[in-house]
Amino acid sequence: MFKKMIGEKREYRIYKERVNQLPEEYKKAMKAIESYMWNFAKGAGMLELLKNILEMFENSASDGLNVRDVVGNDIAEFADSFLAEFPEETWIDKLRNKLRDSIE
Repeated sequence: MFKKMIGEKREYRIYKERVNQLPEEYKKAMKAIESYMWNFAKGAGMLELLKNILEMFENSASDGLNVRDVVGNDIAEFADSFLAEFPEETWIDKLRNKLRDSIE
C-alpha cells in the first residue's frame, strides 16, 4: 500500500511538472479544467483522465493551435464531455441515482 501511495504521488508530481511546461494559455486552461474536474471525482481514474487532456494540449500546442481551437467556445462543455467518459461513479452520478431511487 505504501509503495502504491508513493508511486501515485510521484505520478501526480510528474503530471504537475508537465502542466507547468505548457504555454501560458494552455496552462491556464489545464489548471481550470483540473480544478473543475477534481470537484466531481477523485483518484487514479481522474488523474488518468486529466493526463489524457494534458497530452491533447501538449500535442495541440506543439502543432501551433491555440487553446480555443481545442476546447471550443465552452470550456465547461469540453470538460463535461471528458467527465461523461469517466469510468468511475462521480458524486453527481451518486446524487442523480439517489434522486431517481427516491421515487421507486
